[in-house]
Amino acid sequence: MEYQYRFLEENRKLPELLVPAADMTVLKYALEYGADAVYLGGRKFNLRSYGSNFSIRELEEAVKYSHDRSKKAYLTLNSIIFENELDEFEEYVKSIKDIGFNGYIVSDPGLIPVIRKYIADANIHMSTQLSTTNHLTVDHYRKAGARRINIAREIRYNDLRELVKNSKIEIEVFIHGSLCISYSGRCMLSKYMTNRDANRGECAHSCRWKYYLMEEQRPNLFYNITQETDGTYIYNSRDLCLLPKLDYLVEAGVSALKIEGRMKTESYVAQTVWVYRKALDLIAEGKFNKENKEFLMSELAKCSHRDYTEGFMFLDSFEELENNEDVKVKQDFKFAGICFKEFSEDGCSEILVKNQFRKGEVLEILEPGTMPRLFKVKKIKIKRKNYEFFTEEANPNDIILLEGLGNINLFSIIRKRMQNA
Repeated sequence: MEYQYRFLEENRKLPELLVPAADMTVLKYALEYGADAVYLGGRKFNLRSYGSNFSIRELEEAVKYSHDRSKKAYLTLNSIIFENELDEFEEYVKSIKDIGFNGYIVSDPGLIPVIRKYIADANIHMSTQLSTTNHLTVDHYRKAGARRINIAREIRYNDLRELVKNSKIEIEVFIHGSLCISYSGRCMLSKYMTNRDANRGECAHSCRWKYYLMEEQRPNLFYNITQETDGTYIYNSRDLCLLPKLDYLVEAGVSALKIEGRMKTESYVAQTVWVYRKALDLIAEGKFNKENKEFLMSELAKCSHRDYTEGFMFLDSFEELENNEDVKVKQDFKFAGICFKEFSEDGCSEILVKNQFRKGEVLEILEPGTMPRLFKVKKIKIKRKNYEFFTEEANPNDIILLEGLGNINLFSIIRKRMQNA
């Protein structure tokens, strides 16, 4: 269906593009590639305990960096809090109260008064963990003090439109990234199998492991659960990708579009944000047509990902979500390097190598706000502290010059097509 974009007629803004930031480096790439806002976690009470996360000083730096660029920064406080942690939670809120976040993401409405005690005007966002699927529940959280809510991934599109129409606070939806095999993030499988609680940022991703059947009296004799020769993945979800239907979400009037992935690298975040920023710009111009969608999907395919799905929101049948045998990680391109120094006396940017590439290979250069371009490697010069030399191959952590490349943006991503792709 082709939509006439009401938001243009009514001078309505595009939805906010909200992007994860694992650390300060990723945050900078997210904003440079077009994110309107970032969400990040401190060292406590967020759902990414195994990530690098931000110290108090780094949180201050992150907010200042974002605000200096007229962007927003939201703090995740969405871990499940036990009774014995309430005092510690309150102390942590006190420690970050003056940083000036644009919003605070929580999964427990009981914590709203604690935050408001120290941050009177706190902009509270309710997490997807609440599994909200109707406007009455949205209104319940509005009355509790929330100003935005992330809707459950299980919602159908027509229900989303009605929910937005009947809600008085901002509605946010996930558009890209991992899908939980549970109900919008609430999962006990990891806790049960590994004692790592998915609701406290320690998920072991047990749902994506390969499983066999072993009979009790025959230890170490494994049977495939199905007839497939390489076993079966009981859950093994696809990755959510709503890019082809992004115009539908804009038309529905959602306030924010959220990308999942606070453990992702600067390469993944830059490439993904580049695509969705381009898509939103095309929607605003009325040019989000079939050809442009196909091009942008081909760009998304260059990120490491599992088979994409439009999930519960748009699928007519959920058979795709149940057929997990052939779902595997796809990686046709390799993260080859980043710009280490934008300008040098050689008139050519210095590159920090992330993965090996050789003379004669073709690289792709992706820069903020421009179309990706190809570059054939003719000469590689390695720069060391006191000397330089030419080489046939560049290896991880080498700092190099690529003859003929010239100066590229400091936030450029360099990628290479893998030989078997």
